[in-house]
Amino acid sequence: MTKNALSLIFLLTILFHYKVDAQNSTIKGTVADSSVKAPLQNAVVVLLQARDSFIIASTRAGKEGEFSFQQLADTASYVLYFSYPKYASYSHRVNMKEAAGKTVALNNVYLIPKSKLLKEVIVKSQVAAIKINGDTTEYNAGSFKVQPNASVEELLRQLPGLQVDQFGNITAQGQKVKKVLVDGEEFFSDDPTLVTRNLRADMIDKVQVYDKKSDAAAFTGIEDGVKDKTINLKVKEDKNHGVFGKADGGVGTDERYNAQAMINFFKGKRRMSAYATTGNIGRSGLGSADRGKVGSDEEGNGNYSGKGLPTITSGGFHYDKKWTGDKTSFNGNYKFYLQHVIGSETTSSQNNLPSGVILSNTNNHFENNSTDHKLNAKYIYKYDSTATFTVYTDGTRYRNESSNNGTSQNRRGDSSLMYDNQKSSTNKYDFNTYNINLSWEKRLKKKGRTISVYWNNNFSDDATNGESVSNSTFYNDKDHVDSTSLLHLRRKMNDDWRLLHLNVIYTEPLSKRWSMLVNYDLDNESSHDDKRSYNLQDIKVIDTAFSSKMNTTSWGNQGGLSLNYAAKKIILKVGNNVKFVQLNTESVYSAVKVNKQFVSLNPNLNFDYKFSNYQSLNFSYNGNGNNPGRSQILPFNFDNSQLTTLLMNTDLKNSFTNEFSARFNAAKIAAQVYYGVTAGYTLVNDPITQAITVDPAGAYTYQYVNMNGYANRNYHINTYYSKKIRLIDLQAGVGLGLNGGKSFSPINSVVNQLNYNTFTLSTELFKSKPRQYSFYLMGSGGYTKNTSSLQPDSKNSYFFYALNPSLDIYFLKKFQFHTDVDYQWQQKTQTFSDNFKRTIWNAWIGHAFLRKDQLMVKISCNDILNQNNGYARTATNTFFSENIYTTIRRYFMIGATWNFTKFNSIKQ
Repeated sequence: MTKNALSLIFLLTILFHYKVDAQNSTIKGTVADSSVKAPLQNAVVVLLQARDSFIIASTRAGKEGEFSFQQLADTASYVLYFSYPKYASYSHRVNMKEAAGKTVALNNVYLIPKSKLLKEVIVKSQVAAIKINGDTTEYNAGSFKVQPNASVEELLRQLPGLQVDQFGNITAQGQKVKKVLVDGEEFFSDDPTLVTRNLRADMIDKVQVYDKKSDAAAFTGIEDGVKDKTINLKVKEDKNHGVFGKADGGVGTDERYNAQAMINFFKGKRRMSAYATTGNIGRSGLGSADRGKVGSDEEGNGNYSGKGLPTITSGGFHYDKKWTGDKTSFNGNYKFYLQHVIGSETTSSQNNLPSGVILSNTNNHFENNSTDHKLNAKYIYKYDSTATFTVYTDGTRYRNESSNNGTSQNRRGDSSLMYDNQKSSTNKYDFNTYNINLSWEKRLKKKGRTISVYWNNNFSDDATNGESVSNSTFYNDKDHVDSTSLLHLRRKMNDDWRLLHLNVIYTEPLSKRWSMLVNYDLDNESSHDDKRSYNLQDIKVIDTAFSSKMNTTSWGNQGGLSLNYAAKKIILKVGNNVKFVQLNTESVYSAVKVNKQFVSLNPNLNFDYKFSNYQSLNFSYNGNGNNPGRSQILPFNFDNSQLTTLLMNTDLKNSFTNEFSARFNAAKIAAQVYYGVTAGYTLVNDPITQAITVDPAGAYTYQYVNMNGYANRNYHINTYYSKKIRLIDLQAGVGLGLNGGKSFSPINSVVNQLNYNTFTLSTELFKSKPRQYSFYLMGSGGYTKNTSSLQPDSKNSYFFYALNPSLDIYFLKKFQFHTDVDYQWQQKTQTFSDNFKRTIWNAWIGHAFLRKDQLMVKISCNDILNQNNGYARTATNTFFSENIYTTIRRYFMIGATWNFTKFNSIKQ
């Protein structure tokens, strides 16, 4: 497999350096009025390929009417299209073979006013496939061909600079996409794949990729450092009126089943959607399909991690509407999630300490039942063009019932016993949270002068009722029983929290290009934590070693000033905030009161430079003082065990984080080449770190400390390069990445320095012909290097690679065959004695029925090779572990998928 991967990389290297034509030619000229010979500034000039009228570039004429297009093919033919308001459009053909030299000069291209024409000339043209404007990349969806009934996810896979893995996770220009919007509005809130897998590709007009700013930054136009990589899908006007959706279901071997459906009602400015799912094949909602995946090791709130055998039911409803000329809008979502998971797991770990090695083996059987209800709504009212009022609210109700039964055994490095433990527990947990956020934004009379107010409130509470039994046997170094201990606790918890955040921002223009921003923030937090453990030997006695009761109040005041410079190509912001925090916390059972004050500076800088419509550069810096949390100063003694002790530290101080980031994006439209670089560097001075002490009996003591004089570092750089290889009609991409850093942590009073680096090479290939085939490949490989100062001779660096190909073939008009593979390989290390490799191969064959192939009946097999053995490796600092768990394995299924649409015609 390694040889094949190297061959693939070699092939890509050759393809990327292959050029059909040299691209060194230039077309330039001027545009002017035919009557008075005056230059036509901002006239639109579009460059098209003569052979297929494909738009490859566009620009606007400068002050003197000048324009130019560079890096054009020396032997190609082009058509130039000129337009200007109230003037007749004009086109001109250029053959670069006939050009003298490498430059074609079109001086004085005259446009004629329409008023002087006897007959108006109308010219229609295509839209450019891709446009880049600052940090926004816009793709014309119609320029990328997809299969019939294709989803948005299949469309995104074709777009240069975007990657979509087999689980639907989207990466754009090296960064994970956090939000997918529909016409600028959230659609079922926080689940991007729910949108991309259930909206149809043929509904989409434009795909916009950009960094979504905070509401405050979007309103004031002044950066605040908050950016989330976002995709916005602009729906075609004729697809905004009608009903569409999808339903599928199936039954299979091992009592596997699955059913899901989604229906959408779009009518102009009003949209309604609903979905429901149920099954036991690991699908958690319409969006997060097939999450029986590699390396997942957590039971998340509202997510199936891949661990255990699940039964999941979910559903939701979405509604959004705009009225009164888009001055008023409402967006609401409700989702529910029911999950039952049962399974078992074994974990083997090695903890390398200055005093020796501790080897641990645990076995655990678990069962979880959870219910999750989420509701959110957003109301926006625009008084006029200068003022906007917004109300946002959301709430969550979550309940989990769990039980665990397990055993663990710890041994010394020489394999002698340290202790055995048997533990069982049952627990009921309830969590409720509610947010209400209000904002008011106002533009004042003077241009650039604004005031905005943001007021956010959160109210949360939780409760636990459970019981745990822990029975331990301790051994001396001769494997003889030294002592035994039995702990039987009933646990109860009742906590509540309230958070208030007020932010006021005022902007003032100082000149044509300079402006000033003044901001003030008020934060207030009040929390009451009551976590009690009763020793069942005496039900009335609270065991304070496993209980905490704390009351905390904190006040934060922050103010600052920023200066912003905005020119045609440059945007610069520099500023600083000063924050004062007063923290008062009390631990009732330990009779400790802490009153602390923290002062921190928060400088920031943001620089944007736009070389052209197709090249942009961004650099930013943010400095933040990090206050220690109340649970770091006074830790909660509640979930600890017989072998765990948590120590307080009332002397904790701030750490300080310096964060640098840079981004460069560019495109060569004529050559259909897209590339970019993102980089970041984070430096944390005097970091707050958990110090660990392990005694000879294997008992652990934890305490948060400041690593004074030390600095943790983290850095990353990722590049991508994507090109359309026209000779074979293949979209190809390659990426290089480096992620690494250095961190410090005390273990048994000795400071361990961990150096870690991961080098990654990734490739992407896409080729498709509608109703014939579609091929997609993602491949990645690299090397991870870990070194520890406490174990300098430990060899725990390794190579790894993964291949994820998928193929669809259409044959005999109505048949479709699909197959995909998830191959993972990881090299053995000193701690892990075997190479890890796994191939999960899935396939199905289907037959289409009905008009437009709307119904597909198919037979499928999941995990054909039956290799989906739940497995995860962990390597952090000096701790290494292997986790093996039950998960969904091979099964066969017969099912059907029905895509239905009915769009209404629009009256012109």
